Amino acid sequence: MAVCGNPAPSFKFERLPTFAEPTHYDVRLSPCLNQFSFEGLSTVDITIKEATDVLKVHAQSLHIQSVSLVSNPGDASKTLETSYDDKLNILSIKLPSVLQPQKVQLVFKFVGELNDKMRGFYRSQYKDKAGTEKFLASTQFESTYARYAFPCFDEPIYKATFDVTLEVENHLTALSNMNVISETPSADGKRKVVKFATTPKMSSYLVAFAVGELEYISAQTKSGVEMRVYTVPGKKEQGQYSLDLSVKCIDWYNEWFDIPYPLPKCDLIAIPDFSMGAMENWGLVTYREIALLVDPGVTSTRQKSRVALVVAHELAHLWFGNLVTMKWWTDLWLKEGFASFMEYMFVGANCPEFKIWLHFLNDELASGMALDGLRNSHPIEVEIDNPNELDEIYDSITYAKSNSVNRMLCYYLSEPVFQKGLRLYLKKFQYSNAVTQDLWTALSEASGQNVNELMSGWTQQMGFPVLHVSQRQDGNNRILTVRQRRFISDGGEDPKNSLWQVPITVSIGSAPSEVKARFLLKEQHQEFVVEGVQPGEWVKLNSGTTGFYRVEYSDEMLTAMLPDIASRKMPVLDRFGLINDLSALLNTGRVSIAQFVQVAASSANEDEFVVWGAIDEGMSKLLGCAREMSEDTLKSAKQLIIKLFEKTGAELGFAEQAGEDSQKMMLRALVQARLARAGHQPTIDKFNQMFNDFLEKGTPIHPDIRLSTFGVVARCGGKEGFDKLMNLRETTTFQEIERQTMIAMSQTPEQPLLAQLFEYGFEKNKVRPQDQLYLFVGTGATQMGQQYAWTYFCEHIKEFLEKYGGANSSLFQRCLKFAGESFGSEQRAVEFQDFFCNCKDLTDTDRQTLARPIGQTVEAIRLSARLLESNRKVIEELLKQHNV
Repeated sequence: MAVCGNPAPSFKFERLPTFAEPTHYDVRLSPCLNQFSFEGLSTVDITIKEATDVLKVHAQSLHIQSVSLVSNPGDASKTLETSYDDKLNILSIKLPSVLQPQKVQLVFKFVGELNDKMRGFYRSQYKDKAGTEKFLASTQFESTYARYAFPCFDEPIYKATFDVTLEVENHLTALSNMNVISETPSADGKRKVVKFATTPKMSSYLVAFAVGELEYISAQTKSGVEMRVYTVPGKKEQGQYSLDLSVKCIDWYNEWFDIPYPLPKCDLIAIPDFSMGAMENWGLVTYREIALLVDPGVTSTRQKSRVALVVAHELAHLWFGNLVTMKWWTDLWLKEGFASFMEYMFVGANCPEFKIWLHFLNDELASGMALDGLRNSHPIEVEIDNPNELDEIYDSITYAKSNSVNRMLCYYLSEPVFQKGLRLYLKKFQYSNAVTQDLWTALSEASGQNVNELMSGWTQQMGFPVLHVSQRQDGNNRILTVRQRRFISDGGEDPKNSLWQVPITVSIGSAPSEVKARFLLKEQHQEFVVEGVQPGEWVKLNSGTTGFYRVEYSDEMLTAMLPDIASRKMPVLDRFGLINDLSALLNTGRVSIAQFVQVAASSANEDEFVVWGAIDEGMSKLLGCAREMSEDTLKSAKQLIIKLFEKTGAELGFAEQAGEDSQKMMLRALVQARLARAGHQPTIDKFNQMFNDFLEKGTPIHPDIRLSTFGVVARCGGKEGFDKLMNLRETTTFQEIERQTMIAMSQTPEQPLLAQLFEYGFEKNKVRPQDQLYLFVGTGATQMGQQYAWTYFCEHIKEFLEKYGGANSSLFQRCLKFAGESFGSEQRAVEFQDFFCNCKDLTDTDRQTLARPIGQTVEAIRLSARLLESNRKVIEELLKQHNV
């Protein structure tokens, strides 16, 4: 994976030695929101298991004032010498002599910083209603940041109980994982001392605190758990949707897992500055504001469904991750893949209005495949050496692919069997740690099948298969010839000759919604017989698109399906899967853009948002190629898109109709936005009119079409439109609108305006660091934007590294990818790679940390270049045929 020749070998990472383990922590912290600092006193009960004269713990960015040892209760403490390894973040404590196996206590006195890097114990800034700048303090300890707040055994296998005490100013609220058991005045009477109940046995990354001026709303679950949603003042009512959902969620999971949630309370808190989407701290779950708060009149359907998913995801972690924790980060997927799957199970069962399983296909399955089709992907079970470099693994493999593979297995085993296996696993390993093999063993016990043999290929190998299918008729039987090989987006060979056990489901034209046959493909090449299929009837693999694999059909098989795609007789999950597979096969050179356009044209009567989304993705590839070819070709390609989309756009209109489901407005936004981007003037005029009516008459814009409206204003409205969007961003208090104005403004075709936006967001810091990556999102809309964003990133890389806390920050890595991935030529791929190889602001360790993100982006650029070269003539011919 090295992208710069042979970078210097990394230092040898070490885990903590196993001769000692913590059993209990007593952590007392006194944060000061004025000085951005905290004082700490922590006592750790340690069991020494082997004779030793040294103990080792993690600590980072802490000033350790003293460390002392208590060998027996009641003894005087002995002050100890320490040494510190800055690279490993390990504090070594020299004991007064060799200690035999016994229980001891270490007492640490220390001072730390409430930093602004959104990790450890950190500060978050916001403005109150009067516009006064305020701060609160919160935590983000996963994966290796508890050590920023107190010295600890900061690896997931070291589970212990925690007593937390926070000394804070009298007017502030203090929260931790557990309920408050006492609140008393401090010694000087100027502050209060808040003591919390003892936690269950848990890993250090799940400890949490929050201190600030907070307000809340609350409710109780059927099982008596107190649920509260906390916000900064003035926003608690926006927490009602999440509160109602969280109550339902705890009760539903209690039943589904057959293990009741063990804590007396669970708080959900919206933090203004937050690097991830949310964090499942046991009893105190932290969220970005946008991921928790909903305003019924302002929040879009898409965002509301995301809030439902994120709430359900974090609460699923209370079982998968908190109750049962992976032994080491290699098995991160054991918590993330299952929380991701359970969020869809919960939302699918409890929020039918979102049609969430349709969105699953695009947001999870297709997203996981897009990354896993790259040569620079990684297996689900990815070997993690240094967890400080773990941020890049919180990606579409660990979440989306793992989620999709779980769904495939659930369908294969059946939901009752799958549920039985998960219950066995959770009960056996509760309050303990597990590895992937433990899960397969539990599922094998529940199913009577060898699940390890079936699934290890999916989690231990990189990539996934594409099945090449051809057929022949034999009486009333259809003989399918199926070959598997690894799907690689560049169409090249797989040097490892990977093999999977692939659960195949088959549906046929006469009963399109039923599974006609099930097979398990174990070899590279096999034949299967589907009985009772009439000649001329279509046969489709991967019924319901439940499998994590792509299918490439013979021309004859694909052509037979087109009429039922056009008539929508084929179920929507299958229509999506087929079109998404074709879109992916464009990059490999196995399908041409002309073939894709033929299928898109046959979908003129399509009425489902997710299927149009798959069509729209293919059209984006056509436009990307055309833009690289010439201005005239781009104009012609836009004319073709108008021909394909115009009828649907006219039928849909712009206004919500009575009685339609939540997907229709999203479809309207997608189709009209594509027409506007193609330069369809009546559509552009209508969007501009809607925006002006909103500003001048107060006519609301439907939340689901708001981003599309803002985008048109930014691309077509010049400086006047840009300034109106900027004013809207400055005056709104709602994060979704803030984000949408940024994404829209980044699409401006005028460089001075883009420069103004980047200065506003990055240099004047008017955009929170967690949201700055959205300034890059729309720049790929124009060649000027592509170039500006890339140049800006290169010229300011030093500031980005400082702002986000280094090369291992996921925020830094996402900006890096956005800055380059919309390019589409070999020259750009080389330029991108060379920049990072030669950049003086990066160390060799940084380059190692960034090897995969750089490699993935270079590969994405080359895929776009390859797509253009294999379709240049095809596009010219296609545009001639359509008289554009």
